[in-house]
Amino acid sequence: MMKSAKLALIFCVQLVITLSFLAQSPEYPKEELLGQITPSSHPAFSLVPEEFSSRAGIYLRSEVLVAFEKLREAALDEGIELVILSGTRTFSHQRSIWERKWERPRYMGWDEFDKAVDILTYSSMPGTSRHHWGTDIDFNSLENSYFESAEGYEVYEFLDRCASEFGFKQVYTSKESTSGHKARTGYNEEKWHWSYLPTSEPMLRAYNELITTQDLTDFKGAQETDSIKVIAKYVNGIRTKD
Repeated sequence: MMKSAKLALIFCVQLVITLSFLAQSPEYPKEELLGQITPSSHPAFSLVPEEFSSRAGIYLRSEVLVAFEKLREAALDEGIELVILSGTRTFSHQRSIWERKWERPRYMGWDEFDKAVDILTYSSMPGTSRHHWGTDIDFNSLENSYFESAEGYEVYEFLDRCASEFGFKQVYTSKESTSGHKARTGYNEEKWHWSYLPTSEPMLRAYNELITTQDLTDFKGAQETDSIKVIAKYVNGIRTKD
């Protein structure tokens, strides 16, 4: 009798822990994780004001936009202007980027594996981009060299020093092992690309639980997702601590 009571108590405790975890972990359907949404009509997304961006029509998740506004104010206090170049990208938008590169004359005669790996230096396969989630922002320039110039260096130094206070981290850092961080796989360093971790971390966990390469279809080169190990090496090829 005592044993049964103990087992029942253990079961109840485990159930409470599980329900508590589920309550704290928002559900993200496959469509959101793969970018198969329309941000302009999705209740979780907000339009970025034009004065914050380089062009009209950029969307972010609402909580990401709120955090960015606070980060932007802190930057302005130091005389630094943060300009959003890119936010949410749908699957179809990413596919257009990917397939435009796929058709470049320079790739004539390349096999599809090598072509895909070369494009993956900086560009994501459709369905694998963090930009699908509305959590990631490209700032000011899409060239690392800008952030090594006088103006860009000040922008990068500010982001590196202060962005984490507002939830943002550079996820595509140097691929080499550095103090406190493991070497990583995947895309080359992107000093312009910053992710809002309070939302992107649970979305990455959901992606790893729900998405397989079988879900990555309907674009040129999709048959190479397994051979490239695109989920392990690229989706998960981000900055991590030792």
